[in-house]
Amino acid sequence: MFFHFRVLLHSIVFLLILEIFLNDSVSEFLASLISVKPVLFFVLLGVFFLFILNNSLKIGKSWDMVFIPILLYISSIGLSMFVDSDLKKHLFSALSFLVYYSCLLGIQRLKSSKKDQTARGLIASTAAASIFLFYSFVYGFYLNFTIPLWFVMLLFFSITTLVSYQYFNLLKEDKKTVWKYSLIIGMVMMEISLVANFWPFGYLTTGATMLIFYYILWDLIQSYFLKKFSKRRVIANITIFGSLMVLVLASSRWLPVV
Repeated sequence: MFFHFRVLLHSIVFLLILEIFLNDSVSEFLASLISVKPVLFFVLLGVFFLFILNNSLKIGKSWDMVFIPILLYISSIGLSMFVDSDLKKHLFSALSFLVYYSCLLGIQRLKSSKKDQTARGLIASTAAASIFLFYSFVYGFYLNFTIPLWFVMLLFFSITTLVSYQYFNLLKEDKKTVWKYSLIIGMVMMEISLVANFWPFGYLTTGATMLIFYYILWDLIQSYFLKKFSKRRVIANITIFGSLMVLVLASSRWLPVV
């Protein structure tokens, strides 16, 4: 079943909140608040975080299932600050709504059956979407505001680890092993974020490129947990996604180095 009223209701609330943040006056107010009163901004951010945490727990009924919905909330709203035209804003809002609905629907279905393959697929796809939104948002924020690189690297490590844990936890019952591989993929992406600091690309290109790196690692670990790991799969992943990465970088606008 791909319709659930409670999931739809939470997703509509998400859409309405996102539309509020897409308003130019709201975006300008938040940008000025970050510069003038950063403490107040983070207090408001904390209150908002508790709100979305409560909403996520109402659907997932478990702390293990809250990371991706929260990340979708924060990253969608954060990245919306960099969307310029009205058409792009509404398109971004609609796509974010669909991703958020799919995420909550997957979580809702998993409550009924832990082995629901469709639910796992929904969680996997929304995890990838949330990672892309997060990487793009954080790097865009880093390019436009004065924040230290070590903080960006710490964010990449912690969020990548948590999102990976939420998905891998569906594949393997041994939580210690799940945490170990989630930490490994988090550390690798943290190192890649350091290298990304020297790339002459914008935040969307950087987000897409880092998503490709993440997906290669994520798929290898997933195949290992599912006992489908093979050299052929490794070579295929590197070849396909390596070519995709070259295509993304070749078609992107390079930023001037200053």
